[in-house]
Amino acid sequence: MKKYLLILCLTTMITLPAYAEFTVEDSVDADYLKNYGYSNATIHAVQKTVAKHNGEPLSEEVEKEYYNQPVVKYVRRFFMYLDPSLDDHSFMNDKSLNTTVRYDDL
Repeated sequence: MKKYLLILCLTTMITLPAYAEFTVEDSVDADYLKNYGYSNATIHAVQKTVAKHNGEPLSEEVEKEYYNQPVVKYVRRFFMYLDPSLDDHSFMNDKSLNTTVRYDDL
């Protein structure tokens, strides 16, 4: 009887599903990523990707109303034309990438 009870317990333990407490939503959480040493840029890129896949808008922290004023916008574009290394905050901003060469690539 003890042998049958032991076999029954072992088969029950093997066939039980594992109820994991760690989900996909937890793995892309900002606090989780920060605690595991990821940089702020990586955390922001992950948040933008998750928001893009869920169809939610994610506003940039740096894109304030100040940058949308006409004079400021054109002055910034002029300086970005002079110095291409200036950050225009367009990283992962839903741009369609064209892999063919066109006239406006110059």
